[in-house]
Amino acid sequence: MIFFSSCSSDDDIISVPSDGILRIPVVVHVVNYSPDPFEISDSKIKSQFLVLNEDFRKKNADTINIPSEFKHLAADIRIEFYLATIDPNGEPTSGIIRNSSDVTGWLGNEELTKEDAKLYFTSQGGQDAWPNDQYLNIWIADLSDRHGALGLAGFANLPEVDPWRDGVVIDPRVFGTMPPLEVPHTLGRTATHEIGHWLGLRHIFGQHDNCEIGDEVDDTPVAYSQHSGTPAHPMPSCGSNDMFMNFMDYVDDKVMCLFTNGQKERIYRLFEKNGARRELYLNSIGQ
Repeated sequence: MIFFSSCSSDDDIISVPSDGILRIPVVVHVVNYSPDPFEISDSKIKSQFLVLNEDFRKKNADTINIPSEFKHLAADIRIEFYLATIDPNGEPTSGIIRNSSDVTGWLGNEELTKEDAKLYFTSQGGQDAWPNDQYLNIWIADLSDRHGALGLAGFANLPEVDPWRDGVVIDPRVFGTMPPLEVPHTLGRTATHEIGHWLGLRHIFGQHDNCEIGDEVDDTPVAYSQHSGTPAHPMPSCGSNDMFMNFMDYVDDKVMCLFTNGQKERIYRLFEKNGARRELYLNSIGQ
């Protein structure tokens, strides 16, 4: 069981600041596609942090849309994110690093070898990751298909990947709440979803369109398959109503509205002794 303590010498106990909020510094690597760049303002980037800190703190106004059968499960994850103010060398930073090149988000795909994953290396036109035991790395990069349309909203590199690629990659058209934006990804929920993966959460639906394997969280009902668009509750499968409004399904931004207590516990296992994000957690205490 995960529990908080304001002070403890026991390595197995998760201690947090006195207000009980874990604050994680973030560096945003803007790798803008030089042949056809997007307008990615500082204001647009900052708007994403407002969304994240509402969603992960259960302060999002659309919690009123949670069906009554799930309301008691909705959790305040008690994690907040902020743009880093100090870089790895101890120097002041805005937390936003920019460059332009012909590197796209597709060149960060997890199936690529280190030699081909140019997004993560400054020397190849991308940007080097900052230490993953101190920061969450977010790369904003073009994920257009061959027709120039949004090919993929974003993807996450999960805990325990190589440090040089640890973080999330998000297309600028789904980042934040300011233009340019691509319908239906207009409320910044792609980042909420992908950071959920970065924190160890899985999709809440069955992995192979069946009811056998879910997300290993007890309070999220297993769904037979993913949901998209704007489904209406109740949507039954696998002997229960699907929690498609969970941030870890594929519905439109305006439908997503909750994490659960079980998901919160799964996240905090990463911060326990020997957890995959233990060092990040320890470095973030007191931020």
